[in-house]
Amino acid sequence: MKTAAHELTLDPVTLEIAWGRLQAVIDEAEVTLTRTAFSPIIREAFDFGVVLLDRDGGSVTQSQRSMPSFVGTLPRTLQAALERFPADSWHPEDVLGTNDPWLGTGHLPDMTMVRPVFRGDHIVAYVGCIGHWADIGGAIWSADSRELFEEGLRIPLSKFRNSGVVNQDLLSLIMSNVRLPEQVRGDIYAQIATLDVGAQRLTELLDDMGIDDPSEIFQEIQTRSESAMRGAIGAVPDGTWVHEMELDGVDEPLILRVAVTVEGESMVVDWTGSSPQTPWAINDSFNHAYAMTVYPIKCALCPDVPNNQGATRAISMIAPEGTIVNCRFPAAVASRQIIGHCLSAAVFGALAQVLPERVLADSGSPCPRFVISGIYPDGRKWGSSFLLSGGMGAQARRDGLSAAPWPSNAGTTSVEIVESGTPLVFRRRALLPDSGGDGRFRGGLGVATEIELRSDRPAVLSMMTDRIDHPPLGRDGGRPGTPNLLARSTGGRVPPKSRTELKPGELLTMHTPGGGGFGPPGERDPELRRRDLEFGYVTADESAPIEGGSGG
Repeated sequence: MKTAAHELTLDPVTLEIAWGRLQAVIDEAEVTLTRTAFSPIIREAFDFGVVLLDRDGGSVTQSQRSMPSFVGTLPRTLQAALERFPADSWHPEDVLGTNDPWLGTGHLPDMTMVRPVFRGDHIVAYVGCIGHWADIGGAIWSADSRELFEEGLRIPLSKFRNSGVVNQDLLSLIMSNVRLPEQVRGDIYAQIATLDVGAQRLTELLDDMGIDDPSEIFQEIQTRSESAMRGAIGAVPDGTWVHEMELDGVDEPLILRVAVTVEGESMVVDWTGSSPQTPWAINDSFNHAYAMTVYPIKCALCPDVPNNQGATRAISMIAPEGTIVNCRFPAAVASRQIIGHCLSAAVFGALAQVLPERVLADSGSPCPRFVISGIYPDGRKWGSSFLLSGGMGAQARRDGLSAAPWPSNAGTTSVEIVESGTPLVFRRRALLPDSGGDGRFRGGLGVATEIELRSDRPAVLSMMTDRIDHPPLGRDGGRPGTPNLLARSTGGRVPPKSRTELKPGELLTMHTPGGGGFGPPGERDPELRRRDLEFGYVTADESAPIEGGSGG
């Protein structure tokens, strides 16, 4: 092992080189995951996160495709792990993991794994990886479970690998309780390989630079992000801005209430007044709610600054226990994204009162997340998870993006992959004309999807969605986007938050929501309206001024 040949200097050029190389380290680890994962939801839909963390558990950098929610939860998970397993109890090549919703990402399918990076006898960094497994046992991923115990295996902080030796007893326990053991086993080893590549490349980088302790570099990166964020918050006038939004819920509508307070260079986001936790599996845990709260704030105030622990130090969150944004154990949480994906809209609603040029109108989230699963004639189980996208809300100076998964960045598994591994056939996948809210700037378009079950046996559809009765709202006079639409060829109802049976030959139709518009429709540029018509974004000429519009 090399020793430092000279004192490290953190001049801008050196720091930029170090930053770029650290980013390359974590991006290569991500490539390992996407090339070795077995399940399409990781490999194709990119439902994962890969993060480099300092020795105290603070994030330093993330891979390019990492889920924003995972980037926000991973440091909190590692910091909780270090309380139970202090750094001096770890060994080289240990891998610690958990899917506990209150320690990790908020629901059981997401497995968080971390491993240390040693220099000599001391840990200098950690590499973390989160992957959404194809199955975790229990009930199928759904919104209609009533407590956590129905939702699958909850694995406490456990060593998946101890001093380089894989814990086969733990793997046997997991394999005995999941429907798709081949995919899950493959993903476990893919995550471990991802951590190993990250640790190896970081070690090589430190050797190359002649550095034993990278903490000075890590601290400088985090401090600069923190300084930039505090400066951005400090430019906002002091005050408190309150916003409420209503969601479909299950038995009755739910309320998200947020108060954003700026004082000097600090911000407090308070969710007091939000609805109590529900008996359905749409509750969110504190970690996930925190991650989905700070992410839109960074996007609005400091989008170009590297995303790491420093960028969130100036932001604190209050979420009363027992509410839908901080539920109590053992609340059902399997579909916590239904609440979590709406937090950005609520935060933007508050910030719009002071920074209207920095925020979006409501986006088409939460888009349908659903699982279709069944049994082959030979008794083997099959299943596929789907992460659809809607339209992003418009901004003060541009139209919203179409078919964009904000505030997630999940992809959608390709038609070919789904059709090759299941008896499902896509009859249609296309942008949905007229779905984006009209305005000075138009909301992004939703997506029309039609899936046919080509099987002699029925299948189970587990649907997880909202925005059916409460479409994404426009802002500053912009019109709302279209709501979620669910239909089936047999004419029966498609439950938006529960399981139902799909019959052989049945066609499932889904229209994801369009984004809300921004500004009065009468102020839209006629050339943009002409383009909308030419490109098929709208089906009628809307060049005549339109009075009114929905506020957000």
